[in-house]
Order: sequence, then structure tokens, then C-alpha cells
Amino acid sequence: MTTQPFVLILLSAAPYLRLNDGTEVATGFWAEELVIPWQMLRETEWRLQIATPGGVPPLVDAESLDPATLGGDYNKAAYLCAAVRQMTDLRAPLDLDALTGNDLDTLIGVFIPGGNGPLMDLCQAPGVDRLLRHCVSAAKPIATLCHGTAALLATGGGADRSPFCGQRVTCFSAAEESATSLTGRWPYTLEDRLRQEGFRVSTGAPWQSHIATDRLILSGQNPASAAALTHAFIQRLPNTPTHKGK
Repeated sequence: MTTQPFVLILLSAAPYLRLNDGTEVATGFWAEELVIPWQMLRETEWRLQIATPGGVPPLVDAESLDPATLGGDYNKAAYLCAAVRQMTDLRAPLDLDALTGNDLDTLIGVFIPGGNGPLMDLCQAPGVDRLLRHCVSAAKPIATLCHGTAALLATGGGADRSPFCGQRVTCFSAAEESATSLTGRWPYTLEDRLRQEGFRVSTGAPWQSHIATDRLILSGQNPASAAALTHAFIQRLPNTPTHKGK
């Protein structure tokens, strides 16, 4: 599918978050959690590819573009809207499930932004399990941001123990979830699920930048952690791009 070394940006394709009362709310990727890493990674000149389960075009969570969500910052909202519109790769992502052995050999690292969508699909997708286990076996860096850390849950629950169990990670915290409009209605609390699955969860102050690093995984707590996490991820990529990115 691709013969050039590349960084894979894995996004959720889930259009809805199913709450614990059975109702559904629209979701998608969180704009800031994609735009900041995308722009920083482009500066490294590594080729970037977006993939989703089934190759379904991902949706941006409208709330992540709402000035009210961004502290009333209309300039930031306009900037994020324009950046998302310019990302033509979102219209035709790679199909995660169709990545071949050659594709996996060619990728150099995986970055997984959040939004609430990963709580629905990335957390249980067999393709995510296959991808992350490949990265572990080949010592390729993995970064997860906010609710993107739910993707690690896909590597558990089967016959094989998750290679990430016991690793130090972070995610959108229980304290942060309880401060949202969905408090008491989340399908599950990601921080609690990760602890139950054997991860060592580290969280910082709500809404402040906080990252956790371990030998297999790097993770960021929330949108404010996007830049710090991407910087740490870049430090683990090979030094010299062999193909100038888009």
C-alpha cells in the first residue's frame, strides 16, 4: 500500500459515543489533538499517513471546534477549523485492517489522538491489536493522547496478555471526565479500566499538560499535552527522514 517510510496517525471512525444509559451523542477526533501533532510531525519531514478501522473517513468532534469549549478563544477555533479543512488525507484514510506485512514493516511509529471515539472502536478493534503488537515486537514508538489511550485496551482480553500491562501510561483522567457535561454518563471511566487491566496510570492536575513515558509507550493526558507528547514522540523516531513528507 505504501513503500515509503511513514508515521501512522491512527484515528477513530466511530461517529457516536454510546452512554451508559443507552443514548448516543455525536463524537469524532478532537481537533487540537490531531492538528498540533500533525503540524509538528510534518516539520520532521517524515511522511504521514492517516488510518482508521475499515478506512472510514473520520469525523471531527464539533465540540472541539466550538469557541466555548476553547475558553472563548475564537481565533483558536478558526485556526483549528481551517487546519482540519486543509487536511485532505482525512477524506481517504488508509484501511487499518488492510495494512499488509510490507506496510507494517515500512511504518516507523504510531500516534493515536483522542476524542471520545476511541472509547467505542479503537479499544476493541483486532486491527489495533495487530498494529500495536507489531510495534512492540519491532521496537517502534507508540504515542497515545487523551482518550486515544483506550486503544491499548485492544491488546488485552484475549489469550495473550497485553504487552503493555505494567507499563506507565496516562489518559484523560477521572477527575477531568467528572468535570464534563457527560459526568455520570460515560460508558466507562478510562482511567479505571486501564488500572483494572494492569496498567500503571499516572495523572496530573486537570487540564494541565502531563505526559507519561515508558519503554513501550508514550502518552499524554489531555489536549494541553499534545505538544509535549509529540515532542517526546519525535525524539524516538529515526533521525533522518528518507522521504520528504507532504
